[in-house]
Amino acid sequence: MAEPKTTSIRIEPLNPAHLAQWVQDAPLEQLSRFQGFLIGEWFSRVEQRFPDLLPSRSPRCLMALDADRPVASVVARPFNRRGSCWILHLPELLRPVDDHSYRTIQQALLQQALHSWTAQICSWVIRCPATDADAIALLRELGFQPLRPYQCWHPPSTDAAQTTTNQRPLPAGLRWATLNRRTAQLLWPIEQGGSHSHLRQITDRHWLDLLDRNGPGCGVLMAGDAVLAGCIRLSDAGEAGLVELMRDVAWDPRLDQALPGVLKGIIQRGRPSGLLTAFDDAPLSRILEAEGWARGDEQLLLGRSMWRRQSPQRNLQLTRSLDQVLGRLRPQGAPLPTPSLGDRR
Repeated sequence: MAEPKTTSIRIEPLNPAHLAQWVQDAPLEQLSRFQGFLIGEWFSRVEQRFPDLLPSRSPRCLMALDADRPVASVVARPFNRRGSCWILHLPELLRPVDDHSYRTIQQALLQQALHSWTAQICSWVIRCPATDADAIALLRELGFQPLRPYQCWHPPSTDAAQTTTNQRPLPAGLRWATLNRRTAQLLWPIEQGGSHSHLRQITDRHWLDLLDRNGPGCGVLMAGDAVLAGCIRLSDAGEAGLVELMRDVAWDPRLDQALPGVLKGIIQRGRPSGLLTAFDDAPLSRILEAEGWARGDEQLLLGRSMWRRQSPQRNLQLTRSLDQVLGRLRPQGAPLPTPSLGDRR
């Protein structure tokens, strides 16, 4: 049995020629999605050229080519406005390939992504199903480390949702507010509280980055000027309609009555395809199950830092200056006689 070839796969940034060669076989929905990535590729180059003027928001895309035919792709998006951390999506196979293994194509795409866009990128993150052992093994080979587990939930079926269309009123003193500059600052401590220091260092985010994760159904649950919980969307490529529900570390008893209404509002306004929560959030899981949400796969967030520890360099100029000063203090000639107060006769 012949072994798969590993030398003829070519990796290139997405360009119009790829779409022209692909247009005959690609589904219309898939083609329009990559047309958007192509526009994002152009905008991303402008954003990286003027990082102090333009925040990083646009995606970038690499294509794997086999005999000039696109066979797979990988998409990356900025994870913060500064562009110091980017999130990768697992490579997508666009068509069957007989001469190359899928793992070989994945590895080639990910390696090229990690080494092509490192001018201003200091760290990378990627989301992967915890049950995909092959993908996790490949990511570990590329230097990624597990950072945080998430639990994915699927919304109730359409029939079940229609039977409970009336949204429950929130308890007295609580209200649902949109995500804006003020509420984003209030939600920020909750978002950071669920992340350990290493994760915060890799993602390098600011409260302003939460504004880029606003969308239909997103907002915060407020009690006066305090935020009890919040819902933000995930901007990962290929995960349209996926939102994240977060709460404070300490469980507030008012969430038992408020969250059922909040969840119904998220479904009605946002119609998400899924919802992510902290993996070990037992009280929140109990409410989701009671409201008809189905437990899905565990998602694992992995990260890789591109920082390199630099050893402190010796200040040669300071060393020379000290040598010169000490050299001037050294006696250059014969020592002078010591003055004496005694009788000179």
